[in-house]
Amino acid sequence: MSRCSYGLLMISLLIAAGCGGGGASGGKPVFLTKGKVTMFGAPLADATVAFAPTEQGQPTAIGRTDAQGQFVLTTYDYGDGAAAGSYKVVLSKPIPTQASSTESADAGDDGHEQAYSDSNSHSAASAESAAGGAGLVPPEYSSSTTTPLTAEVKSSGDNDILLEIK
Repeated sequence: MSRCSYGLLMISLLIAAGCGGGGASGGKPVFLTKGKVTMFGAPLADATVAFAPTEQGQPTAIGRTDAQGQFVLTTYDYGDGAAAGSYKVVLSKPIPTQASSTESADAGDDGHEQAYSDSNSHSAASAESAAGGAGLVPPEYSSSTTTPLTAEVKSSGDNDILLEIK
């Protein structure tokens, strides 16, 4: 999915779901949440990670993996984390095109901040839309109804989550 298409998808999700706000504007408190994604034992680079809430009223949190498969989640502001609660984890890694490969190389960052700036809506109605569609990750991981991955974000302690595609 090109950066432009991804940006348009995020804008349409923002319009459909409305903006979330930080603690000062009444949003749920969030807690630093990070982790690593591996696929068949190797780090999964340049993948979108979306935490789809299983509880009503929870905001979606989104991140992007770096070259080592590491991610930091964003809900309201870049890298702020996720709200405490249970989540279904949706993963996506679009098949790269020549243009998107060049854009990523030119970006010069680890991908986390770019994922935030490309998707400044994290209270999306459906995390699978935020994570993208078909790609290099097995299809069952791209929908909150079929993903076998789950995560629990705690309000205290360590929220360092390992996600494995086997």
